[in-house]
Amino acid sequence: MALARLVMGSLIAGFLPTVNATFSIARCCTLAVRHEFHTYIDKLYPWEVCNFNTEIDYGNNETFPSIVSSMAWAKEYCRGTQYSSLKQWLMPLSSYISPYIGILLLCPVGDVPDQKFIKWEDWETVNLVLNGLRKPLQEYMSILGDPASATFGALHEVWSDARTLSRLTPEHSGKLSWLHQRASWIAALAGDIQFSAQTNWDPEVTRVLDASGGPPPRDLLSNNSGDVKGTDGKVTSQEVDISPAKEKEPSSASQPLVCGASNEANKINRAIEIAIVARNGFVSGILIPVLLMLAVTAATFYDAYSKKGDKDTGLALAYCVWYSWILVLGVAGNCYASALNPKVAKRAFDKVLEFGEEPVGTALRHRYVNNYLWQTWAEATKDHWAYQSVMERLKSDWLFWLRFCTGQFLGFCCVAFSSACATAIAWTTPTVGLGCRSFNFILYVVFSFVTACMHVLCSWLSVRSKAPQPSSNRTTNIPLQAAHCTYWFLVFANSLVMVLGTLFHLVGVFRTCWCEQLTWTDSTLIELNSKTPQAVDNARRYWLSTAYIAFGVVWLACLTAIAFRRFIIQKMEDWIEAKR
Repeated sequence: MALARLVMGSLIAGFLPTVNATFSIARCCTLAVRHEFHTYIDKLYPWEVCNFNTEIDYGNNETFPSIVSSMAWAKEYCRGTQYSSLKQWLMPLSSYISPYIGILLLCPVGDVPDQKFIKWEDWETVNLVLNGLRKPLQEYMSILGDPASATFGALHEVWSDARTLSRLTPEHSGKLSWLHQRASWIAALAGDIQFSAQTNWDPEVTRVLDASGGPPPRDLLSNNSGDVKGTDGKVTSQEVDISPAKEKEPSSASQPLVCGASNEANKINRAIEIAIVARNGFVSGILIPVLLMLAVTAATFYDAYSKKGDKDTGLALAYCVWYSWILVLGVAGNCYASALNPKVAKRAFDKVLEFGEEPVGTALRHRYVNNYLWQTWAEATKDHWAYQSVMERLKSDWLFWLRFCTGQFLGFCCVAFSSACATAIAWTTPTVGLGCRSFNFILYVVFSFVTACMHVLCSWLSVRSKAPQPSSNRTTNIPLQAAHCTYWFLVFANSLVMVLGTLFHLVGVFRTCWCEQLTWTDSTLIELNSKTPQAVDNARRYWLSTAYIAFGVVWLACLTAIAFRRFIIQKMEDWIEAKR
């Protein structure tokens, strides 16, 4: 019987090198088994050892022998790429890549100034189309290429809004002037609108409030008809026994100013209320990303549990973990006080603020500096606001830039943690070691760190260029332009690392022998079989546990952002309730 199996196996396996079949790792495994046919012939045929052209049953506890060959042997007999079948690329695309794309599209993006690519008037439509495509492509490329800056910008916006609104409680509001309180509200609600040199109070607002000595009493704000509220809350007429000789003349002289101040104050309150009402709802801002992520987690872990030891499933889990920082960005990016559309901001604050030109949205990566300008403006409402003097102080404020670097490192840690977990899974997917996927993750982390540092440099150079300089010491913008060009080149390269890495994983470009180990020496050993004892053991010890930790930390970060959002929403609801 054993002799018959040997003869039959030798005849069939002898044809394998000359068969013009589609390349596959299982076929390479079968060829490797043929060279050591005597080891497996008593139990399995070569194609049975490697499950060549057969489906692996992952429902039982059966494992298959480890088939290890050298890189030199693979270069001679297994030079090729196993491209993905329809099922192999459609499953990851539908189970976790598409939901992550949906979460990415929910992230807030900034506005990009239009450019005239073609100067001929007859081609104006082409310019409109190119500018329409340029904005989403550039902004989403910046998120993928510089994830640390975008993540820190979203987290800082949530923290800053919560801290600002916490100071507007009845216990602390007594220390702030009426206008300072309203300016703080506006700074929190309009923080995603780009602050420019022309941003300031409307001249009519400051003129009336300064002439009247400040805003009118609260009773006049709630009732402009001349009636006031009594202590019991009922409206009574203004029949007060006062001396006509002392009070009548000043009262009649100041009445127009009081009414004017009341009107301007009501405009400010109305603008704040419009901005609060226009905020993102819970369903569109939070619930959809959470539900998408629940679908991703459920689908990915189901495959990981049901196919322990399958290399493709382990690598799919690695890629799913790699993208998990996008969930933190998507949730935190919708948890701050308000995400105003520039048109809504224009309509809400048109009568109380001056934006200079049309208001534009601020990208997440610029939120830290932009938020500082809004907060500085809010605290300087009584003084003469000088944009250039603020820039002069800001460029030499080393503590501000140190906090900026610390925040960038925090955002980088979010990305690095997800990438490290993905690398750990890919590294322990037999063959154990540095392969194409783990190198893809590491390369993305390195580029993300460099782009985060470059963004700080570009921000400092941008502030420095806006600060006033003596004509004798005036410098050109060459350093800023060079830094911007370098930054955007790195952003483009890093976004390609993620996009092309994902495409290569989907198509199957990485499914080749030389991608198993990037040392590429002839003596390097690579694993050719699936569901080996080592693969099953690694799935239990590393793949699932690492994915648990990664998603657990991500969910904790998301729940923290949602808790901050609940605090911010409660403060805004209390403000609206107090005005009724």
